[in-house]
Amino acid sequence: MNTHLKLTLMNHSFEVPCKPEDKDQLIEAATLLEDKLDQVTRLKGESKVLMVALNLCYDYLSLKQDTEQYCLRLEDQVDETLQHLNKSEPSDPNGPNQK
Repeated sequence: MNTHLKLTLMNHSFEVPCKPEDKDQLIEAATLLEDKLDQVTRLKGESKVLMVALNLCYDYLSLKQDTEQYCLRLEDQVDETLQHLNKSEPSDPNGPNQK
């Protein structure tokens, strides 16, 4: 069941529908956004919001790329380990289930 979470950002209040299990993460996201907005002191209003949005999107894409590269490295390590294990297994001329 969805509930409504009341958030305040830049002196604007919002009622955000959310699942109870998402509440804490939404609060954390709003806090992060408010902190990022506070860090940008040279801009005001819409320009400030757009700059913060651009920076957050850039950070997201950087993390996404890092995660994808990490996953590829893990896949390579798994493949290498499997190849090593296959080479080190003694071969049975009768097959695994034959006696």
